[in-house]
Amino acid sequence: MQCPRCNWQNPAANTQCFSCNAPLPAKPAARAQPAAKASNAPVFPSIWPRLGATAIDALFMAAAMAGLGMAAALTYQGLAGESRPVLLVVAAALVGWLLPAFMDAWGNGSPGKRLLKLRVVTRKGGAPGLLRSIWRHTLKYTLNLALPGLFHHIQQTIFGERAMHNSLAGTHVVSGQADPRAVLRAVAQTRAVTGAGRFLFIVFGVLALVFGGMVIGVVALDKDNGDNPLRAEVIHLDLVSDPVRMLAESHYQRTGAFAPDMAAIGVTQESLKASGFTKLEMNPVNGVLRFTIAGDPGTADAPSLGGRHLVYLPELRSEKKGGGMRRWRCGSDDIPREDRPYSCRHEAGALAR
Repeated sequence: MQCPRCNWQNPAANTQCFSCNAPLPAKPAARAQPAAKASNAPVFPSIWPRLGATAIDALFMAAAMAGLGMAAALTYQGLAGESRPVLLVVAAALVGWLLPAFMDAWGNGSPGKRLLKLRVVTRKGGAPGLLRSIWRHTLKYTLNLALPGLFHHIQQTIFGERAMHNSLAGTHVVSGQADPRAVLRAVAQTRAVTGAGRFLFIVFGVLALVFGGMVIGVVALDKDNGDNPLRAEVIHLDLVSDPVRMLAESHYQRTGAFAPDMAAIGVTQESLKASGFTKLEMNPVNGVLRFTIAGDPGTADAPSLGGRHLVYLPELRSEKKGGGMRRWRCGSDDIPREDRPYSCRHEAGALAR
């Protein structure tokens, strides 16, 4: 800084001139930055942006469910060389259905909320956790889609504009442009979940579990059709072959090796025919049992299981769990899947021989 008396150039930190000891003028104070203007956006958006975000999320979920389900099916077929299991496709589609909930919990919000500048917060103003977000998402898209008109009016009467899924999950949909301090004040003034709300929380939770069990039982497990006589015959043959499997399992537990033939487990040709089979092939390497079903080969007019095969693959326990036989996986290499019960859907393939 230059001294006004003697023109000596002084360091900026000096308060007096180094040459003449004259006081130096004070350093001008930095101009304060203007405070950022607080946003005047309303905290709680109207119903229309929320409906728009819901519609966008529904389209996103549909695309994700279809894409993930198809990807899982094609990947399984490419790796295993077998037809896709229904349960795998259902699980992949479930991930696609829950994607908006994952994004609300871990990201900046679902696609619909990000496009319309909305976000989901808890009573403390933070993002909901994973379990809370999944519960909110499940309530929102099951009951609202199942009863779109009637249920909307019922929940408005009980819960108001906040809606049931937000009330029971303890969440709020707020504007992403609102002042965070205003969000905290507005959220703190909303009514908490009452005793009736907790009761509904339990009731709808139980209903959701029952509904999920029905979906798995009807869709994933592919309930057997009792009108199929071939399937009923497979169920019967599976039962009568159980003693032979028990003998093979006993031989393995006793010797630590798979039996090489029927004589090793004490099964005769006569006892085998009495059970409805004409032949039993035993693989001493992998323990596979291949039963040939008795009877004449079927025709288009008179279908039959004669000459076809039931295959049982042993599944072993790990050594850490004590070893031994865990269970037998039932399947076939020449009986169509629709003629077999769900418990006998294993695709034997090359293991059958």
